[in-house]
Order: sequence, then C-alpha cells, then structure tokens
Amino acid sequence: LITLLLRKNFLGHISSSFFRLMPMLVVLDLSMNRDLRHLPNEISECVSLQYLSLSRTRIRIWPAGLVELRKLLYLNLEYTRMVESICGISGLTSLKVLRLFVSGFPEDPCVLNELQLLENLQTLTITLGLASILEQFLSNQRLASCTRALRIENLNPQSSVISFVATMDSLQELHFADSDIWEIKVKRNETVLPLHIPTTTTFFPNLSQVSLEFCTRLRDLTWLIFAPNLTVLRVISASDLKEVINKEKAEQQNLIPFQELKELRLENVQMLKHIHRGPLPFPCLQKILVNGCSELRKLPLNFTSVP
Repeated sequence: LITLLLRKNFLGHISSSFFRLMPMLVVLDLSMNRDLRHLPNEISECVSLQYLSLSRTRIRIWPAGLVELRKLLYLNLEYTRMVESICGISGLTSLKVLRLFVSGFPEDPCVLNELQLLENLQTLTITLGLASILEQFLSNQRLASCTRALRIENLNPQSSVISFVATMDSLQELHFADSDIWEIKVKRNETVLPLHIPTTTTFFPNLSQVSLEFCTRLRDLTWLIFAPNLTVLRVISASDLKEVINKEKAEQQNLIPFQELKELRLENVQMLKHIHRGPLPFPCLQKILVNGCSELRKLPLNFTSVP
C-alpha cells in the first residue's frame, strides 16, 4: 500500500498495530476526522512516508514517533487549533512544506529556532499572536521568504505597529484578526520606511488575498499599494478605519493600487469616508460589497474605472 486516503471518515482512534503493516506507505491523509485526538508513536514505522495531512483533526499531542519520519516532505496541521507543542519538528530534516495555519501551537522562541533548522523548507503557513515572536519571525529573512500564508490574531495591545520586511515575496495570503494594530509599515534592509519616502520596491509581489476582522485602531491601509497583484480585499468591523488608501501617501510612491483587484468587501466600517479620494481604474473588478459603512458616500469610480 502506497497511498491511503481516510479524510472525513469519522475516525476517533487509530491502534498502534495499524502503522506496523505499512512500511511502504508514502501518502497518508487523515484530515477532517474531527474526533481524532491522538496518533500512536508507531507511526515512526511508516519509514517511507512523504505526505501526511492532519488538518482539521483535534490532534493535541505531538507524537514522538513523528520525528523519525526522515523522508517526510509535506506536513499539514492547519486548523487543528489545539496542538500543544511542535517541539522536535526540526528532526524532520527533509520537510519542504509545513502548514501551521490556525494550528494553535504555543508560541515560544524554541519554535522559531526549530523552524530555522528546517534547511529544506520551501513553503510555510503559520498563525502568530505574540508580539515578540512575530517581530522575530518577520525579521528572519529565510522564514519570511518561504511564508505563503500568515495570520496575525489576538495581538496584545502593546503591539501597536507591525513592520514587514521586503523579502516576503512568497506571501499569498495575509489575515489580521482581533488585534489592536494602529499602523502597518514596510521595511527594507534594516530601515523602516514611512510611506512618504518614495520607493519602487514591490514588497508583496505575490500577495493576492488580504483580510482584516475586528482590527479596531487602524486608520488606513495605504501599505496595500505595495501589493500590486492583490485580488481580494475583505475588511470587517474596523471601527477606526477612515480611508482604505490615503491619496497623498500613495501618490508619493507613484503607485496605482488595485490594478488586479477582483473582489472588495467592506462591512461594519462605520468611520470609513473614502476608499480613495478620487477615481481609480479597476480593470479586473468583479464584485463590491459594502454594508454598514454609513459615512461612505461615494465609491472611487467614474465611467472609465471598470471596463
């Protein structure tokens, strides 16, 4: 047996003898078994395993035998939410893809150290909420450069500013939730760049989806001008947001935002007065949803904005 797909099969328990019969197993998909809370250490006997998905299970304990899977290339722990630890993950020396988006693992410096030791890592998705860990993560060029999806949630109130580095060129999805952020900056080399300093650098060349939910202190999202390939923007319950793109800041960069935007969703943004003060071209726009934005009187459109 080489491939075993058991996703969404209502599994709650796997016996230790189960894995002893599968030394040739390469692909194992246990995702969406929501009652699955434990893997036996005998998974270490799947010595040929290269692909393992545990996403949307309730796995809590990191099986000690997992670090013996020296051939493992792909590990998916997304939406497990309750993983108590991933210490020892650096033992997966062949790992190329690691998905930790909404996995709930405790954040501590040893986690970042272990991730840095994964020398073959090419794709990472992750959720972070501790300011000190987030700062270290964003300043680590190797981890930042291989991150495809990043969720920042429940960021403590003391962390009012987030600075991104220029090397996040693989980032495709960026999500903020329940965080008291009041400013988002970009960073080049070791110098934080305020938006009024002109630059031709594209900081997020592959960023296509951005969402913000319950981020109450942000005043604008002008940093989005550095994401030229943004296709989806969702802003929900950002009570202090007054404009999406500040026209003066954007003009200083000589960048036109939203050239690839297909979907714009704005809900319960009560203070929002402008998406952009003046019309913009939206050559790819397909959908606009505006709800609960009582101060927004006009969309940045004219008769030439949309083909």
